[in-house]
Amino acid sequence: MIGAAETLPVPGRVQPIFLEGKLLPLPAPTAADLNLHDGQVVQAMVRSAGGQLTLLLQGKMIDVPASQAGQLVADKSIWLRVQERADGPWGLMPLAQPTASPGQTNFVSRIANLLYRPPGDELSQLLNGNKIAELLQGLARPDLQTQWRGLQLSMAQLSPEALRNALLGAMGHEAWLSRGRLNPGNDPKQFLRSLLSALEDQGSEDSSVHSVIRHAIDSLESSQVQAVQAQVQREVMFSLTLPFMDSNPVTLVFRRPQQGEGQPPVFTVNVHSKSDSLGPVWLQTQLTGVEQVDLVMWAQLGSVAEQARTRQADLVAELEAAGLNLNSFQVIHGQRPSPGREWTPSGRGLVVDISA
Repeated sequence: MIGAAETLPVPGRVQPIFLEGKLLPLPAPTAADLNLHDGQVVQAMVRSAGGQLTLLLQGKMIDVPASQAGQLVADKSIWLRVQERADGPWGLMPLAQPTASPGQTNFVSRIANLLYRPPGDELSQLLNGNKIAELLQGLARPDLQTQWRGLQLSMAQLSPEALRNALLGAMGHEAWLSRGRLNPGNDPKQFLRSLLSALEDQGSEDSSVHSVIRHAIDSLESSQVQAVQAQVQREVMFSLTLPFMDSNPVTLVFRRPQQGEGQPPVFTVNVHSKSDSLGPVWLQTQLTGVEQVDLVMWAQLGSVAEQARTRQADLVAELEAAGLNLNSFQVIHGQRPSPGREWTPSGRGLVVDISA
């Protein structure tokens, strides 16, 4: 896992550059949402979609006027000074790159990309057992076969201990090495890197497969960087995808926002699965305090939703046996509505304030 955002090198003082004599527009509501202030220096990534350039600033997309787009380069980072205006939209003044070694600059850009990377399903698609088996079939690498079998869980024999080991492994070797310990679980990122290296060594020229694996690795590293950033914000935010030998992959997202003074902690676990027999299923479990549970389930198949309703008594009994109380259980026949961005990183450690 890439190190904590707050350990990033602090760039030196930066100097303004001229960009057609105009500031890049920054809507005042966006500045308020991002908690920006006059004189603050921030880093953004230039994105291109359909020929239109935008700025990715702390998870927000900001349009770039066509008249100013010629000065920007897609997929590159840029430093900007925030300028407040009392009579309308704020502005962003492009600045020269800070004084830093190329390695430091690339490191900051890599962190920013991962921290604000939108969620995707590349990892879930890749960790499908059939897909990995297909990739491993042409490789004479029994060690990779062993690693893959170690990563796969069994839906028929799923246990809390197996889930715990999978979570520990998903934290990454780097996180454990920083604590002076070896990873107690199997690291999916190390497996995917070894798989990619083996395919490249074999001379595989299927660039689409290589790209899928790289995007899956980015997804894993993004989750790890976001987990570190959330910890800096005194929150919990971590996602992982579990591969199964007898089922499709399952994605879990653990979320605990920063709690106010005197408020009980609220811990949320979102689960998304898709199987041939049950179809797409979303389950949101909310634990308040240490024993109060609220559940919401979305199922696209009506038969699955009805079956869940009829098994509510069994669920209550299972939770009571574990010392938990079910406050509410709601089953919805349909697809889960998009929750939007469930967590927004503050950018602390990536935002350099040199206004003083």
